[in-house]
Amino acid sequence: MENLWMVLFWTGPIGVGIFLICLGTMIWLLAKADAISKQTKAMTREKGLDKK
Repeated sequence: MENLWMVLFWTGPIGVGIFLICLGTMIWLLAKADAISKQTKAMTREKGLDKK
């Protein structure tokens, strides 16, 4: 049981893998949100809806 604890603990290979997957997903979602924000700002500037 002690060996299983070391594998499943967050510093073990499975825990590190889950952490990296979550970190990559968060970075991907932030990049996607940034791209959508840039598109929205460009569209509002193009249509003349931006506040001055």
